[in-house]
Amino acid sequence: MATARTPGQRRSARQGPNSYDWITRKRSEGTDRAAKKYRLTSPLYQRPGYLLWRARHIADSIFTFECREFGVTASQYVVLSVVKDTPGSDQVSISRIAGLDRFTTALVLSNLIKRKLIVRERSSSDRRRYSLRLSAEGFEILKSILPGAARARARLLSPLTRHDQEVFIRMLQQLVTSLNDDARAPVDEDALPHMRRKADRTAKKK
Repeated sequence: MATARTPGQRRSARQGPNSYDWITRKRSEGTDRAAKKYRLTSPLYQRPGYLLWRARHIADSIFTFECREFGVTASQYVVLSVVKDTPGSDQVSISRIAGLDRFTTALVLSNLIKRKLIVRERSSSDRRRYSLRLSAEGFEILKSILPGAARARARLLSPLTRHDQEVFIRMLQQLVTSLNDDARAPVDEDALPHMRRKADRTAKKK
């Protein structure tokens, strides 16, 4: 009888963050017949864009499940991490560093500010600008969510061998860096504070 993994069910709560053993679930005969229809024969499965979209959907679903007790989405986790690493940045900078479009960034920040995980303050150097930083609650939730994020990462990569995982990550890195300028919201490293300081030093030397 064929078996299937049941997402999110592990046999022991005492397992470490990198140990996984999904409980198998017996399929009914009807489910088996339905499963046989799920083959990679559709032309969609020859399209890298579709496969990446599906992979993103799966990744977000796994992250949401593993981190469900915190009520933090993958996009919110990215923004929290960027704000932590670049305190004092404004909304536009966060959007450029994270590679998120401005509408999504504004929506995510609005939710995080309402939850008091991010503090929004008027800049002392430019009264038209608002700077962002993590609140104490934001630091705490970001710290607490790390084990769940690690579980999500391990679970997402679990179909691959250790070697294939490393190759897969390198290939994704090559893809996103080589085609960054083709994105609707490209990552702009010049928005990073240390990159701006480096640019200033270079300009002064000239």
